[in-house]
Amino acid sequence: MKCKYKVVVVGLGVVGSASLWRLSCSEREVLGVDSGAPVNLSASSHGASRIFRRAYWEGQSYLPLLSQSDKLWRELDRTCSRHLIFHTGGLFIGPVTSGVVPKSAATAQQGNINHALFSAERTAEFFPAFHILEGMEAVYEDGAYTIAADDSKLHMLNLAVRNGAEVRFGTSVASIIKTSQGLAVQFGGGELVHTERVILSTGAALGNTLISDLSGLLQPKSVPVYWFKPKSKGDLDFLKGFPAFLYQLPDGRLLYGTPEIGTEEPGVKIGFHNYQQRRFDASTHAQPVKDSDVEQISACVEQIFPGLNSIPFASKKCIYTMSQDESFIIDESVDLSGVFYVSACSGHGFKFATGLGDVLARAALNGFLSEEVSMFYASRFSVNNK
Repeated sequence: MKCKYKVVVVGLGVVGSASLWRLSCSEREVLGVDSGAPVNLSASSHGASRIFRRAYWEGQSYLPLLSQSDKLWRELDRTCSRHLIFHTGGLFIGPVTSGVVPKSAATAQQGNINHALFSAERTAEFFPAFHILEGMEAVYEDGAYTIAADDSKLHMLNLAVRNGAEVRFGTSVASIIKTSQGLAVQFGGGELVHTERVILSTGAALGNTLISDLSGLLQPKSVPVYWFKPKSKGDLDFLKGFPAFLYQLPDGRLLYGTPEIGTEEPGVKIGFHNYQQRRFDASTHAQPVKDSDVEQISACVEQIFPGLNSIPFASKKCIYTMSQDESFIIDESVDLSGVFYVSACSGHGFKFATGLGDVLARAALNGFLSEEVSMFYASRFSVNNK
């Protein structure tokens, strides 16, 4: 390994891998390092599937980054010999009195995104796998899709290496140091590499190490996710055309799910987006999901998906790194000029990974972040707390 690089990417989850890929398209002197393995089971971005949607109820301000991310996901898919994108469509359901459907539709209208509004009756007609509760409505986004998550991240790394980037796994970073020539990254074993810029994308650990900018701003959460199979072989037919979905219950709990897209995770993946969140504890994160949590999700599945066995055949925990406003944090370190960081994707950041990686790569090469992500700067919290 060389001792000097143009850019070092620390943390090779999906955003770090996307950053390395985008950097490698125009710069060969780049290095990516990660303390874990290429598929890190204790990280946030592993797994078989994620949802991509642009009819975004979270707000129209995400549209530019969603459009860029969509463009790059499709580019990534075209360069791979296996499917990375599965055109499942997206069905978003909620009570007429809630905001999920009207906010999704408003973003779709603003972005000229093809969509259709359905009453409860029409939703039940077109999507018989779902039991639509009284007082519900839905919006369907035909262009939404399901991403093969692990495969996509590994393909980004493959492309980066093919383009000339270097990658080191099982390598921890002890510190980032200012030098007379720029920056130096010190590894856990004491080895030092010099670089002009650093992209820091270490997920839940970002607020505790290497930089002080995010101290007290990140709250990692441990969140269960579950897999369900049809009740019988005859029910397999209802999985044909099964969309990625959001389903807001009358009490405000928001379910999300993806259909089976490969053999890695068979069945339908379902979880709560805004419920069953507990403070992340590395010592307990790998323990089995609590029986009480399984009972809660089972009750919902029994009510909403009559064709699924309501008892999950598998479950595990993922990590949501939350910010105070549940949006992303992207910025340049105050103390370490040239260190650009991203974190706190708050459970909805995977779909933005390609766009975020592109933004960070451009920042590392140009020396400044583009205004398109100014809404995500960490400075918004100091302003809000005054």
